[in-house]
Amino acid sequence: MLNYKTTLTFYLISILLYSFMISISSAQFYNIENGVFLKSALPLDEPRHLCVDIPGHKDRVKVNGHMMVHSCKEGMWNLDERFEKSSINSNKLRMPYYDRCLAAEKAEEGSKIILRRCLDGKLTNWQMIEAKLRLLDHPHLCLTIGSEPSRLTRGGKRLPTRAKARSLSMRTCSDLSVERQLWTLADPLTITKPLLPPKGN
Repeated sequence: MLNYKTTLTFYLISILLYSFMISISSAQFYNIENGVFLKSALPLDEPRHLCVDIPGHKDRVKVNGHMMVHSCKEGMWNLDERFEKSSINSNKLRMPYYDRCLAAEKAEEGSKIILRRCLDGKLTNWQMIEAKLRLLDHPHLCLTIGSEPSRLTRGGKRLPTRAKARSLSMRTCSDLSVERQLWTLADPLTITKPLLPPKGN
């Protein structure tokens, strides 16, 4: 009887420990990896800069939607803006939390930006030259922020973060669009509260 109780106790403890481990959000593990923002090199009309972003938030993220740029999510949940910094060395822009890579929908002017499995064809291959992100096999096309003014997102209209967004697409690399075609892979700020916009923005 004693052995039975001991075995049962050990079994129950094992289940509790396992449940505890899987309850730890995988986000915590990705937060300590080398996830960086794919960030506009210039602020444009958003002092916090704009970062490549998946539409939606947390469990409402639309992984199959068109990518956009969004106010960089400093000091808050931001795994939908995190890229594996070293992946560009392999001509990829991988989002580790989703195990997907940034891709052009088509190799043409105006193409939308999506996420695909990292081995899904040449449209997931990029090269970074002088801060511009070009399709490896179509180097005349650059990842480009839309020319329209940044707009308040749905959440930005009701929350103090006042987050903004713009469109994102492939456009011909051009000096006329250079301010919207320059990128940097930047570490998020080490802060624990959301970065609010300056007063008046």
